[in-house]
Amino acid sequence: FAESNIGDMGGRDWEDIKTGIEYCVDLGIADTEKLGIGGWSYGGFMAAWAITQVKFFKAAMMGAGISDWRTFHGKSFLSGKVGWDSIYYGDANPWDPYGVFHKFSPINFVNQVKTPTLILHGEEDKDVPVEQGYLFYRALNDLGKDVQLVTYPREEHGPKEIKHVLDINNRILDWFSKYLDA
Repeated sequence: FAESNIGDMGGRDWEDIKTGIEYCVDLGIADTEKLGIGGWSYGGFMAAWAITQVKFFKAAMMGAGISDWRTFHGKSFLSGKVGWDSIYYGDANPWDPYGVFHKFSPINFVNQVKTPTLILHGEEDKDVPVEQGYLFYRALNDLGKDVQLVTYPREEHGPKEIKHVLDINNRILDWFSKYLDA
């Protein structure tokens, strides 16, 4: 499964997720009026990607997610490590304006977002720099979308301070309750 993502992040993995959701809806297990999506790290990327691809989510949470693969490549502590770039990008050229860095960046499809989005990010994240959250927030906000950004001082990729962890959990619960329980 992981190998299918090489140079295709947000491709077949998103199709698999979407197919699973559609199957659950068809079975009556999932309610189309109460679908939310959220994730952290690559899951945060997938949440951002999903809301740029379909309109059936009523709420989303992007936690420490990648919104632009090119700027991620330029600043992330991970990018440039042996094997990292080839695993995610398939040795693609980040400066190719039509390549995978462009093709799979949620920021390039932000005009299509209709889903209220909560963005959470640690200010000291070196794996997925906080600029990824700022960028997605700015784009959604500029477009008049329903979006909220919360950053956490001193936190890296995985928040550790108990007050921050509690705040994150409460914000996620409140966000989804606001849009899915209505």
